[in-house]
Amino acid sequence: MDKILVFGAGTIGTFLGAKLYAAGHDVTLYGRRKLTKIYDRVLINGIAFKVPPRIYSLEQSRYDIIFVTTKLYDSQTAINELKLNHLEPQIIVFIQNGLVSEGFYGDLENHPGFLTISVFEGYRLIGNQLLATRTDLGWQTENNFTGLKVCKLLQSGNINCTVTSELPEIRAEKLMWNVALNALSAMERKTFGEIMADKNLHKVVDGLFEESYEVLKADYNLASLDLLKQRFYRQIKTVETHYSSTYQDVVSGRKTEIDFLNGLIIKLGRSKGIPTPLNQEIYCKFCQEISECSLQEVCRPLLLV
Repeated sequence: MDKILVFGAGTIGTFLGAKLYAAGHDVTLYGRRKLTKIYDRVLINGIAFKVPPRIYSLEQSRYDIIFVTTKLYDSQTAINELKLNHLEPQIIVFIQNGLVSEGFYGDLENHPGFLTISVFEGYRLIGNQLLATRTDLGWQTENNFTGLKVCKLLQSGNINCTVTSELPEIRAEKLMWNVALNALSAMERKTFGEIMADKNLHKVVDGLFEESYEVLKADYNLASLDLLKQRFYRQIKTVETHYSSTYQDVVSGRKTEIDFLNGLIIKLGRSKGIPTPLNQEIYCKFCQEISECSLQEVCRPLLLV
């Protein structure tokens, strides 16, 4: 039996670990803040699941599969910690939002068992209750030997995993979702459904989505804007009671991933000469009202108006 470590077990890591543990797998959770507050059982959509064994410091131990579920800004710290403890799994999987440039994961990208997963579902941990909302797209990963093995593992825990030969396009599409909704959900303190029901906010969502599409379409050979919008609207209906992960970070006092979402679209747009005024407006408003961000120079012209 493969020995599995979930590294950075917060909301999605706890969900993943509990589901695999319930399916009989050998799972260990490694985390800090959220993990210390969870009891021995967690309620996932009202059903009790045992929480796998937990550790709070890494030890030099053998793990066959490691799932990294940290935020993107903690990726390098996670990689360094894995190297420091000489952990050399057969498979290492990063489950994170957004797009990253080639080389972001360093020499791990040359690891024969390196894999990334994009998740199109909603998760929220409130106390010891974990709310999980499934969608048709579910968890998407690469269509190769490692991806097939990991998907089979996830499916054994009743996690909706699919392999795809178009993972870069899928990750770009997921970024468009996050850019369109995450910051707004945090700023307005609203669920996705509440945002889409508000005519003015709906227009903002459309604008953010369309700007992201213009920036990403050439590099990722994206399908038509109309097709992607239809899929976006259809899937959002299935998670309409969900608050964005950015909202959850804000209310829990954590650093957000805004720089990897709207911030990334702004940077890519500038490098291509494609204007992204609405992303810039939302980004700067978020940074001024809620959280510090790294692209302060793009906000200075707005402050002078």
